Amino acid sequence: MSIAPPGAPPAPGTIACPRCDTTIGPDQAWCLACGAPARTRLVPTPNWRAPVAVLALIAVLAGIALAVAFVSLTNDTEPAAPVNSQAPPPSATTAQPPAAAQPTPTEPAPTTAAPQGTTTSAPGTATGEGGTATGEGGTTSAP
Repeated sequence: MSIAPPGAPPAPGTIACPRCDTTIGPDQAWCLACGAPARTRLVPTPNWRAPVAVLALIAVLAGIALAVAFVSLTNDTEPAAPVNSQAPPPSATTAQPPAAAQPTPTEPAPTTAAPQGTTTSAPGTATGEGGTATGEGGTTSAP
């Protein structure tokens, strides 16, 4: 490839590089000196400002709607019920309490009279009068 002198007319089909003004041959699409496109048209990038602005506006409006819905759902204008109320709740007045919840009376253990000089004690306990205690709850004798 030959470069034409500065005053000579360009060869047929050749053009000058738009960036560096070097002669580009008829079969070249790009400049070999600077790499700029000579016969190739580059499409500019699309403008994304409008779609991004629309999406941001939709996100802000959705956030506001969510906040308003949350506030309206959690807004409680009724007074709170007292915690230690003596009256049972309305639904509990018709229901019978379970039998297991009622307290059962405890009966005292039967007592038997022990012979003179011996005392009885509960299983596994010791007497406080210096006698010997059995581990099975039998009788103990005092010295």
